[in-house]
Amino acid sequence: MLKYLADVVARLNSLKQGMEKNPTKWATQTITPAQVQTTIDDLETISKDDSSLKEQVTANQAKAHTAQTAAEKLADIIESIAVGLEEGNQDNLNSYGIKLRKIPSKKAAPSTSLHPALADDTDGEGFIVSTTYDSDADLYEWLKGVSPDPTKLDTIPEMKFFKTTKKTTFVDDEVAKGVRVFYKVRAVNSAGNGPWSEAVSRVQ
Repeated sequence: MLKYLADVVARLNSLKQGMEKNPTKWATQTITPAQVQTTIDDLETISKDDSSLKEQVTANQAKAHTAQTAAEKLADIIESIAVGLEEGNQDNLNSYGIKLRKIPSKKAAPSTSLHPALADDTDGEGFIVSTTYDSDADLYEWLKGVSPDPTKLDTIPEMKFFKTTKKTTFVDDEVAKGVRVFYKVRAVNSAGNGPWSEAVSRVQ
């Protein structure tokens, strides 16, 4: 049997078994196990015809696809009714071969303000720049600004985009001696951006 027909036949057989195991719940429904069996028999006949009449493969496959589409719709209707009848009872739904689908939770934009930190690199050239980890972050965006007066901690210079990275730690070697360098960071994911951190600075 063609695989796509075998798949829907197996699905219908499983659903029919559930209907037969729960006859009282299906007594008032318009679809009966006998009707489902008729559809299964039709699909199996089509499959046999396809195997025995190779010269009609193209026509039979088109017919099979049409039958598959109709059978899938029938299976969808039965599955929908069964889910309603069983009121989400997974143990009962197992008898139909139905597993309830989980609704994926929507990812929220980062909301935590990060805490960056600076340290001299081990070779004395540049800074080790790091931030606290955010479990909601896909990326971290950094701003950088340079103040010519190393004594001023409270005057934050113009901050420009500096770097995007997946890591919480990196080395910035582009640091001039005797100037104060400021950094800010925020967490970013597909849902949006987190708040910018407070600026941190250091002189080398």
